[in-house]
Amino acid sequence: MITVLDARPELFVDDTLIASKRGVIRTVHPGVKHETPVLCPDPDKPWEHGGDDQSRRVHLYGTTMYDASVGKYRMWYMCRMGPHWRFKAHTVPGLYIPRPGRNPSTYMGQTHDAHGRKFVENDRGDLTCYAESEDGLTWTKPDLGIFEFDGSSDNNIVWDLHGANVFRDDEEPDPRKRYQAIGFCRRYRGVFLLTSPDGIRWDDSAHIDPVAERDNEGSFNVVYDDSAQLYRAYAHARGTDRDARRMVHYTESPRLSGPWTPLRPMLGATPEDDAVGARKYGAIRAEIHNMSGFRYGDMHIGIAGLLYVTGDGAREHEMPVDGPIDGHLISSRDGINWEYPDAERTPVLPRGESGAFDGGMIMGTATRPIVEGDEIHWYYTGARHTHGRPLRERVKAIGRATWRLDGFVSLDAGAAEGTVETVPLRVPEGELQINADATGGSIRVEVLSADGPVQPGLSVADCVPLTGDAVRHPIRWKSGALVDVGRPLLLRFVLRRARLFAFRVAGRTRPNS
Repeated sequence: MITVLDARPELFVDDTLIASKRGVIRTVHPGVKHETPVLCPDPDKPWEHGGDDQSRRVHLYGTTMYDASVGKYRMWYMCRMGPHWRFKAHTVPGLYIPRPGRNPSTYMGQTHDAHGRKFVENDRGDLTCYAESEDGLTWTKPDLGIFEFDGSSDNNIVWDLHGANVFRDDEEPDPRKRYQAIGFCRRYRGVFLLTSPDGIRWDDSAHIDPVAERDNEGSFNVVYDDSAQLYRAYAHARGTDRDARRMVHYTESPRLSGPWTPLRPMLGATPEDDAVGARKYGAIRAEIHNMSGFRYGDMHIGIAGLLYVTGDGAREHEMPVDGPIDGHLISSRDGINWEYPDAERTPVLPRGESGAFDGGMIMGTATRPIVEGDEIHWYYTGARHTHGRPLRERVKAIGRATWRLDGFVSLDAGAAEGTVETVPLRVPEGELQINADATGGSIRVEVLSADGPVQPGLSVADCVPLTGDAVRHPIRWKSGALVDVGRPLLLRFVLRRARLFAFRVAGRTRPNS
């Protein structure tokens, strides 16, 4: 079988393009975290900080983006209040109204909205809030005046989705629908679609009915796969095993408005995950608590939050199990079947030190990172506490981690020479580039015919080596020979004291990241 390359980066996260390798090891590179969280719960904003003995949390299920149309970084994050029968009641007319008892659900004495939709849980307190930034690090929470909170419109509340997946469509002919958001709404317990002219003022009147069915809360992370031309959603749900473990279910649709395929189980914890949890934390079992995944180059990259169950949680607060959550890299070639790059489950987004804002859990990442120049920035929710702690101990904030471009995983060689040889490839016309760090060492490349012989002038001896650190290093041969793009070829990378992250052929299209 011959793999046809295009101009997108080819990562070495898995062995799909590798025919053989010798003298190299695969290394997972944890993201470099910004030293402090970029968004924290504000004690002066009661929709983020419920008061004494209540949780303080800002939570990122959903979207961060750099929006060139407004020249700003934008974030739609989630806050959580209530339910009111435990705590002081607040009111957000249109979104959150305390009911007289646990049932029935009411809104100012009404059980249905103006469209005839029955309220189910309009007072559980999911609130979608908006923040923006000039540099991606210092964020502001503007007073938007859209909804009143306890009688005041000085707040940044924009809706009440349990995670807002936001998309901007520059080809949408109706400017009132330039932005779309999809997510789970507790008021009616379904997945709903919203539209907006600016990403701030949202309207659900064009989609009164849910566009997808979903019974439970939890992440419902949606991304667009431009290669397959469909939307993919990864949802937190329970499995059917004895422990009803959390796992990830999958659905897809050609349009945000549907039809969405029925949710089906996709990714659950394995016996290997259980063994890692037992060895690291004395855990009883592992569960997949959350996941985001997106198209990167010729594959899909994701971060899965593995909950390592160590015991019972604070059941009086409906937290049945306790344990830490680590963020693990996963990859897929089809967006559905996922695997880990290493058997040790090295966290690509590890928890911080004890007492740090993310010392207890990595509670989720944005649906996709922001790729900017030679760096990848991924925003995530960190929790100081472990999963089952009482509400008064629950503090969550949002942080940012950064990788070099293509830098999640590398193939590394030490003092002894290492080699990596690809499967047969059909290479497009363009410049062969590698993303590698050969500081203190070297990387050379040679080109072989599919049946084995090295191409004249394209041998290791002819190759001008990389001896530094570069994300787009062009490969040159002393002979001046060019790669023959007319027939299948093999690439052989020869490393010494070097790390190889990716290669690509810089061609006509911009690399899709």
